[in-house]
Amino acid sequence: MQKIMKRGIPVLVLLACTPFAGKAQTPAPGVVTVTFNAAVLQTAEAQQQLNALKTKYAPREAKLQALNDQVTTLQKQLDAAGANLSDAERANREQALAATQKELQRGAEDFKSDSQADSQEVFQNVARKMFAFLQKYAQQHNYPMVVERGSDSQPVVWYAAGNLDITGDLIKAYDAQSGVAAAPSAPKPQTTTPKPQSAAPKPQ
Repeated sequence: MQKIMKRGIPVLVLLACTPFAGKAQTPAPGVVTVTFNAAVLQTAEAQQQLNALKTKYAPREAKLQALNDQVTTLQKQLDAAGANLSDAERANREQALAATQKELQRGAEDFKSDSQADSQEVFQNVARKMFAFLQKYAQQHNYPMVVERGSDSQPVVWYAAGNLDITGDLIKAYDAQSGVAAAPSAPKPQTTTPKPQSAAPKPQ
């Protein structure tokens, strides 16, 4: 899953897709659709490896955050001192700030490059397995063709009936044969039950 920039620091960049939320349905034998990238990234195997990358890069992310805080502190101190600093002292502080900013920028670029490369490697490894599994899965279910559906923002197929999409079933079948247990879901926060209101369409 991709994290956003926080205070100018690129945090771990992970591939992500919108979770497949459709109800599992068994399509009749015929042409079916699948969102392949989503299927790969939502397998228990991919999620396990991506979570491991988060742990791997956590110390580097924390170091970048500390550097970012240090840059902010040095800048504030320099601005607050203003005209009270001698030329020599101002030059020293500006030099220290520039050196810290350069270290932060270099570290952030290396972090982004390394984390993206590792994330892409995870995706490619699982994608190869998923592709091989899809061939067998399609044969077992007598599908003459499996078509990439694409995403809502970048569709490949402009329309297909909902019961033709096998993404959810494919993920479940792949997880079952992979032997990798799905990570436990995070507990939902408890909230008070709201009073009944008039029905309104839910935003997508």
